[in-house]
Amino acid sequence: MKDQDSLDPDRSMWDFIAVELRRQRRARGISGAALGRLIGRDRSIVSRIESGHIPMQLDHAEIVDREWDLDRLFTRLVKFAKERKSDEWRLGDLAEQEARASRVRMWEVGLVPGLLQTPAYARAGFSVGLVRDLDAAVNTRLARQAAVFDRGRPPEVSVILNWVVLEQLVGSSDIMREQLAHLLELSDLPHVNVRVVERGAGVHAGYDGPLHLLTVDARDIAYADAPHGAGLVIDPAEVQDFEVRYDRIGHIAAPIGPSRAMLQRAMEMYQ
Repeated sequence: MKDQDSLDPDRSMWDFIAVELRRQRRARGISGAALGRLIGRDRSIVSRIESGHIPMQLDHAEIVDREWDLDRLFTRLVKFAKERKSDEWRLGDLAEQEARASRVRMWEVGLVPGLLQTPAYARAGFSVGLVRDLDAAVNTRLARQAAVFDRGRPPEVSVILNWVVLEQLVGSSDIMREQLAHLLELSDLPHVNVRVVERGAGVHAGYDGPLHLLTVDARDIAYADAPHGAGLVIDPAEVQDFEVRYDRIGHIAAPIGPSRAMLQRAMEMYQ
């Protein structure tokens, strides 16, 4: 987990905001509890902002600027940080965050999520794209899976699949049968559950695109290809939008038992 010593204000705008907030607060002789009261939050929130665990919110920045007469310093910094998508709080890539996550939630519209793919399914998927080195791509995917599932304390993993995933042929019938068997095997694990949205659900919020929700260091972050564009998202308001969408999908997904039955029936299709 981050602390003040691990922050790097020369590389990350969010780290700069965290360090500068603490510097400004201490220069005024103001306690963390007093700053918390100023922005209408608990002292622990101030501590988490200053240690880089959560980003400063724009409305808090505006309050601090106004009360400390800072001429919109933090307001500008927060706006700049939110616009710098490449910085994204130094989160690194998706695989890095998955390897650190204590909880992983996934929704997929048309393909088995990469974390749950068999080597043959992954290879078949890569082969229809522009991947030049299939072996390297598959090995990278397997390493990503191992970093999540082979830990001493693997994360809680919740997966919701669209019915299309079960019926979309990837590679061959043998590959699909093996992949579906793998999903059933994974769903037997106590920390993994797999559910399916049935065909009869019709069009729903999930058709906006696949998404990942990760809990890392007690904070939730999101990743999606659409509609926000590929990349990690840390802004709490934006992450909440992803969580609401995931919950809505979950509301219409079949329970675990019926979902397993659907996976088993799908396997019979590929005999």
